Amino acid sequence: MPTPRRVPAGPDASRYAPGLPDPDLPADEEELQHRTQPPLTGGDHDGELFPADLDLSGVDARDARFLGCVVRCARADALQLAGARFVDCRITGLGATEAPWRAGTWRDTVVEGCRIGALDLSTASWNRVLVRGGRVDFANLRGAELVDVTFDGVDLRDLDLGSANLRRVRFSGCRIGRLDVTGARLEAVDLRGSDITDGLDGVGDLRGAVVSSSQLLQLAPLMAAHLGVVVED
Repeated sequence: MPTPRRVPAGPDASRYAPGLPDPDLPADEEELQHRTQPPLTGGDHDGELFPADLDLSGVDARDARFLGCVVRCARADALQLAGARFVDCRITGLGATEAPWRAGTWRDTVVEGCRIGALDLSTASWNRVLVRGGRVDFANLRGAELVDVTFDGVDLRDLDLGSANLRRVRFSGCRIGRLDVTGARLEAVDLRGSDITDGLDGVGDLRGAVVSSSQLLQLAPLMAAHLGVVVED
């Protein structure tokens, strides 16, 4: 494993900061067209507000396109969003035991306060996405591509980034249970300020991650084992 590089605390550290989304939405989101029916499979949804009293559980919205939309929903169990496209959107308060959302494309989108059991984002493409608060018990991002993505204060019980491509991704104030980066390609992935509590798989693929000195000490036994180093006092 290469010698860890120390990230400067001054202005150069900004190059590790992901770009943040700035969804093109009206200041008063109530101005959006209020939707009374669930989204459609392969449908085009432009400038629509999906209110919290609209139950999206079991809805099939695969390959749908959402432009400038707001989704406020507490009931969305098994909402099918595989292949869906979100641009300039905000999703808040969504709750689901399972969320099959693989292979979607998300850009300039904010996700807030969602509680999800099993989240499938495998092979998805995210660019300038902010996930703030909430909890995910199992997040599958295998093979996904994440560029300029921020996870802020998210409880991620099991995070699988196997074979994913991540560039300028920050985990800020997150609790990460078990993290798997096996086969992942990382560039400026900032783990500082987050806790990894239950272990890490793929320590040999951490190249490109940014960690704090205290995190480095926690990872030292894993790194030693990966290198075949025996530590004895």
